[in-house]
Amino acid sequence: MKSLHSNILKLMDSIINKIADNIHDFSVSDQAFTRCRKLNSTDLIKLILNMGAGSLNSEIFHAFPDINSRMTASAFEQQKAKLKPECFKEIMLELSRANNALQLLDNQYLVVAIDGSDFDQPFNPKSENIFKGKNDQIYCQIHVNALYDVLNKLYLDMVIQPRQKMDEREAALTMIKKLAQQEKDFLVLMDRGYISFNLIENCNRLKHCHYVMRSKSGDGAFKEIVAMSNHEYDIDLSCRVTSSHYYVTHKDTEKFLHLILHKKHHYKAVRSKNTRDQRWDF
Repeated sequence: MKSLHSNILKLMDSIINKIADNIHDFSVSDQAFTRCRKLNSTDLIKLILNMGAGSLNSEIFHAFPDINSRMTASAFEQQKAKLKPECFKEIMLELSRANNALQLLDNQYLVVAIDGSDFDQPFNPKSENIFKGKNDQIYCQIHVNALYDVLNKLYLDMVIQPRQKMDEREAALTMIKKLAQQEKDFLVLMDRGYISFNLIENCNRLKHCHYVMRSKSGDGAFKEIVAMSNHEYDIDLSCRVTSSHYYVTHKDTEKFLHLILHKKHHYKAVRSKNTRDQRWDF
């Protein structure tokens, strides 16, 4: 275990050094990180990645015990402002790509899981991530959708959204399509909040995508499941999917009928014969 931990740290160091060698690809301007300062790009990235729950001054103090190497909190903020967030996503991607001996299910399937979590940010009244909670309290909050390699314990991708504009299904579809571009078989696991006919059909159309989704039963889910007895099944299940007009006029006479809401919640203002309905995105 110590050897594995040491190897990962060495790998992280090499990835960070590679990023630092190409720091202008991850800087807000070409002039950033050109001058010699106490906090160079390599130490800046490592400091951010190693930060805990302490105050900024406390984190800087523990990272740089030598007072001659230590910078002020203001100097740290100025250096951090020069760095693009894409820098850290690139580190994550490089770390996942560096593992050439991935563990696969049945020596064939990469097993991944998708889920989302909310994270609070320091409050900024000008932030696009302002979110009003149930108690009318205002937060700065983001929603992180993550794609996780279950067997190899690696994060492979993520989509960050403002909490008030979060769309977990859209984020899941974005990451699944990107993973399918690798042209290798994978099995993706998703909780019941992700299930939708649109996402299911998208997964059906991706050559290398296999999926397991947890489903609710009853209203807003697969009504057909409720009619089944409490046993384990391995069957094909057909669902009747329809538009709002047909659903309204037939829902009382046809028991198993599913209404599909529009993906964009509207029709296009100008329609041609080549325009597709926005309830689907494939």
